[in-house]
Amino acid sequence: MVETGHKYHDNVSRLISWGHWFTFFNMILVSLIGLRYVKYASLSDTAVGIAYQFVSLIGHFSFLSAVIYGALLFPLAFVIPFARLYRLCGIIASTAAVTFLIIDTQIFKIYNFHLNPLIWQFLQSPEQVEQIYSINLHYISIPIIFTIEALISYFVWKKCRYLQAKAIGKPIAIFLFSAFIITHLTFIWADATQYRPITQQKSIYPLSYPMTARTFLKKQGWLTDDKLQERIKRQTSNGENELRYPITPLTYQKSGPAPQAENVLLLTVEALRADMVNEKNMPYLYHLSQQGLNYTNHFSGASNRPQGLFSLFYALPNRYWSEITLNYIPPIMINRLAEENYQFGLFSSIGFIQPEFLQSSFSQINTPELKRYSRNNSNSTATQKWQKWIEAQNNTDRLFSFLYLQQPDAAVFEDFPRLSLKERSKQLSKYQAQVLKIDQHIKEVISTLQAQGELDSTIVIITGSHGASFEKESSIEASINNARVPLILLWPGQNGREITRMTSHVDIVPTLMEELLGTRSDANQYSSGQSLFDNTERRYVLSGDLKKYVIYENSRITAFSNDGEINSINWLGKALDDEQFDVTLLIDVLSKLRRFNHS
Repeated sequence: MVETGHKYHDNVSRLISWGHWFTFFNMILVSLIGLRYVKYASLSDTAVGIAYQFVSLIGHFSFLSAVIYGALLFPLAFVIPFARLYRLCGIIASTAAVTFLIIDTQIFKIYNFHLNPLIWQFLQSPEQVEQIYSINLHYISIPIIFTIEALISYFVWKKCRYLQAKAIGKPIAIFLFSAFIITHLTFIWADATQYRPITQQKSIYPLSYPMTARTFLKKQGWLTDDKLQERIKRQTSNGENELRYPITPLTYQKSGPAPQAENVLLLTVEALRADMVNEKNMPYLYHLSQQGLNYTNHFSGASNRPQGLFSLFYALPNRYWSEITLNYIPPIMINRLAEENYQFGLFSSIGFIQPEFLQSSFSQINTPELKRYSRNNSNSTATQKWQKWIEAQNNTDRLFSFLYLQQPDAAVFEDFPRLSLKERSKQLSKYQAQVLKIDQHIKEVISTLQAQGELDSTIVIITGSHGASFEKESSIEASINNARVPLILLWPGQNGREITRMTSHVDIVPTLMEELLGTRSDANQYSSGQSLFDNTERRYVLSGDLKKYVIYENSRITAFSNDGEINSINWLGKALDDEQFDVTLLIDVLSKLRRFNHS
């Protein structure tokens, strides 16, 4: 029976007081351990950035310590009447928390990301990865941590009344709470003003989610898109960037003999399956595939339009989508084309106000010009506008044109798995009719280039933004066709042939940068891809969406998410044993997903 009266009240009061001070000394301990994050991430380049690193360290870890106290130790004080048992619970909980923190610091040191359920699974079976084995060696420190926590517990229990009598608890609480509030207010300011030395620190500490208020500031009129973009451009021109993109400054070869082809046409079709390129569904594109370079094992960088286009222009995994679109960071390739005085012709049947255009791919292009195309047009209208533009160009100008053709009836893909066989057949026929019409638009485009005499001087790239699956979107089976798209490359001077090795959207930028724009830097400095003319066989290609990643290998498809769920199938859709999954492959993927972040 729980005691009542003054004795119970006094006992609970002492336990709560002990819990307060025990948490405080643990906050000091975890803050000291947290200095490892500062060491591995390196000090900021500015005094303000350095000050924020340490204030945020104190504010963040004091908040986490307070959460553990409020969620565990405080309620237990009313339930457990025995001081030794209560203190033992506190020691065990703090030992576990500190152990996880130490392991997380080691993971951050090696891979530059934090512990998550997926990595936790692999820590339980480290035989495949030596580095994971070395991380698990930190479990040896558990007895040491337990001993330290027991000493802290004993010291606080003996000195608790003395510490209370000093009346320093309230000033300490105010100081720690102020550090927490200052951390978030400062990040709001840094995010609004694009102060990179602070915004680059948002992922240093585990479970850190700094507060932002761009939407609120815009509603109040204190921040506008024009002001934000101006600040971002000013930061970019000074060489500051939210990402290390590129990792090192790129070098270019001095001007030499002009390449045989100097113009570029990038024609992208929404949700275009690779198997549609045949004599029945897209006869003209099939004809082109026989004349040009036909990459038959090609994948978009994502299973949806926004991130698929993102991979096309940035050659980066969709992991970087948020940083790019929030900060209007333009693609390296578009910057280089502008430096080389290319004339841009941009045409889209869905307009250009979407984040995949206005906030990323074409963020450095004049915004009012893009907003003129904000209204949705039909594929016919977009094609006709492109034709008028190409006919009006001076033959001495170098041209980069982008033409995006949509699937007019997006409902083709919605609710498909729940339809009857008759309705499925009807919807599939509708999709085939749509791609046949798109095939005619492609024919009009190529015919116009031929009539203008521009085809022999134009690199033509025809692909899909992403694939299309008629399976349930969340299923692993959908991955078979969600990212697989055609890639037809008409490259003057290159004979037509079929390439069967795995290629990806992230290979297109390196190809143009190396073969057309004269970069001498390795592709891995600005992309996750390799030139399409590089015949090196890759182990896998990466795709997926913002919720999960999909690894495509020659023999299997594996989907994984940060919550620890992993599913694998073969190319026939048969489920495979996840226990046979190669952990080293996943570690390699996770490392690449952080490669362009500031370390």
